[in-house]
Amino acid sequence: MSYALEAEKLGKAYRVYAKPLRRVGEWLSFGRYKGHHEFWALRGVDLALKPGSSLGLCGANGAGKSTLLKVLAGTTAPTEGRYRVRGRVASLLELGAGFHMDFTGRQNIILNGVMMGFTRRELLAKTPEIIDFAELGSYIDEPVRTYSSGMGLRLGFAIAASVDPEVLIIDEVFAVGDMYFQKKCVDRIYTFKQRNKTIVFCSHSLYDVRQFCDQALWLERGEPRAIGDSVFVTNEYAAFQRQHIGQVAEAVRGEHPPVPGVESMRPEDMPSVLDARIYRLGTDEECYQVQSGDSIELRVWWKNPLPEKHPIQIGIAFMRGDMTTCGGSATHFQKVELKGTQGCLVLKAPNLALLAGQFLIPVVLFDKEGVHRYQDYLMPQNLLVRAYTRDIGLFRLDLSFEQRELAPPAARPRGPAAQGA
Repeated sequence: MSYALEAEKLGKAYRVYAKPLRRVGEWLSFGRYKGHHEFWALRGVDLALKPGSSLGLCGANGAGKSTLLKVLAGTTAPTEGRYRVRGRVASLLELGAGFHMDFTGRQNIILNGVMMGFTRRELLAKTPEIIDFAELGSYIDEPVRTYSSGMGLRLGFAIAASVDPEVLIIDEVFAVGDMYFQKKCVDRIYTFKQRNKTIVFCSHSLYDVRQFCDQALWLERGEPRAIGDSVFVTNEYAAFQRQHIGQVAEAVRGEHPPVPGVESMRPEDMPSVLDARIYRLGTDEECYQVQSGDSIELRVWWKNPLPEKHPIQIGIAFMRGDMTTCGGSATHFQKVELKGTQGCLVLKAPNLALLAGQFLIPVVLFDKEGVHRYQDYLMPQNLLVRAYTRDIGLFRLDLSFEQRELAPPAARPRGPAAQGA
């Protein structure tokens, strides 16, 4: 089988010297004296991605995610193992890292493009598209040192996204600029996915990894901990995080006496979602394929061992694959109070108005104010909605036409008097 990206026993080690003189001594001895020890930032990674597939990387800071991306992008060489990428590669790692501060935005387009392998003729043809995407207006002809950080990120993303690669490598770029530009960046990346391009994506947002990627790789201290379906891997990593937080809290409590007024939670005291499923309304028939207009209910089982100290709220949403939130609700919106230490919350959806599509259903466990997230839980199966009507859009609206015998309205006045009015 022809893979777009392959890696076998990939590893990257860095030399660490306790003192600078040891580096000099090692160099002068032509390698006979070893003054360093090796730190393995990455080791034992095996990958095989088909064209059109997408892989998400998850793990704690220092787990080796960025190192793996740099190796695959070709910006650093592996210490052991081998990898192969078929076709052109584009990487969105450190946006704007190669900008010259005294050059204008237009000049930096040429400078960065040349470093990415474009010819000057290709760049001149792409420049209008890049300028249009960045939306910097007249600032494109101003020195980059006069740009805000957000403007620099806009230009960096516009240049990097102008490449038409077979493999796209992305490292935490969904925080580019304001919300409008973030959506624009996401839409651009989705066009790559729809065109059967291969994507490797790194993010600390498990929700983004689940929604954006087919597969996921969990790295722990540079080594693979789990690889497979993105929902399964991210749920395993989330469970590990909760356990790890509890172990650290126990260790801290063992080494230091409790501080008055400062509260720490044990893992068994933390609120959590136990399970979530979809049923036909008023029955115990579990279903994940329905027709538009069917009635369903979503059941969420939760626990909260300390409800007096940590009141909780639950939010449920319907989201399309392109990250569009189609609708949803939360208990604090409807003033529903979750009482007791555990229970089952039921969200009823009679006559479901969603039109045809596949929808992810995230369940979010909030604190009392609905700000802090205790847990993001994604239903293991998506909801598939079929529609056999000619309605268009996301929802079926209660619309109807009728014809009347009505005279046309009077023409609106024009000119300065109308504008003043």
